[in-house]
Amino acid sequence: MVEMTTGQRSFNSYKFDLAVMICNGLRPKFAPGTSDCYVELANQCMNSDPDKWPNNEISKTLPMVTEKLNDIYTSKPYNISAKFSKTAGDIEVPNDI
Repeated sequence: MVEMTTGQRSFNSYKFDLAVMICNGLRPKFAPGTSDCYVELANQCMNSDPDKWPNNEISKTLPMVTEKLNDIYTSKPYNISAKFSKTAGDIEVPNDI
């Protein structure tokens, strides 16, 4: 989930003893501006105590997280869907395909 907000693999710069460090509580950092509800959900998913992982109550939280993500990725600086649409429109496809 962190990779979605940062665009980078989690712990990419760590070389050794990563598993031990994770067991001792190391968690990846989210990108600045990441929605609080998204961070909270991801932190629950990464909790070392399985009893604290999301349960069926997540069905109440997930629509809010989805809405926040949609807001982020359709906002002006990101507007990813518009960038893809523009790029797709610029591609010339030969008629003989």
